[in-house]
Amino acid sequence: MYKNTFQVAWITNDVERAARVFKEEQGVDLAVFRGFSLDVFDGDPLVIDVALGYVADVQFEIIEPVSGPTDLYTRHLPASGEYVLKFHHLCNRFDTVDEYEKALAADRERGVTIAVDGSFGESGRFAYADTRDTLGVYQEYVVLDSDMSFLDSLPRN
Repeated sequence: MYKNTFQVAWITNDVERAARVFKEEQGVDLAVFRGFSLDVFDGDPLVIDVALGYVADVQFEIIEPVSGPTDLYTRHLPASGEYVLKFHHLCNRFDTVDEYEKALAADRERGVTIAVDGSFGESGRFAYADTRDTLGVYQEYVVLDSDMSFLDSLPRN
């Protein structure tokens, strides 16, 4: 499974501040996108503010939940509103929908809950497997088509 890992991700309640922390303390430049909307198959769209960039071939992502089924993120953020930046998930990218579906099926067969399942519109699919009990973090799966060219414009560190 980990041979497909292409992203490490954090959650926060202030994406601009978190992106500055990465720039100032780690030397990692990230681009911030506001109002990024994801289609969720069994509910309202999931809207996030997100910071993205690459360190070598690994994509770094910081997510600030905005609206929709955000419990996947907000349950790990302080109710007080105090700033926080927490590691949240690893992401595996698959080349085909078949590989993606096999990974989801294998998790379901093992009794792993799929917390969110959705799409990037016509550009691909994503899902979060709740592997916190075994890995301490969520496992995200994605399959993208060639229409995700905006990824080429992300900062490279």
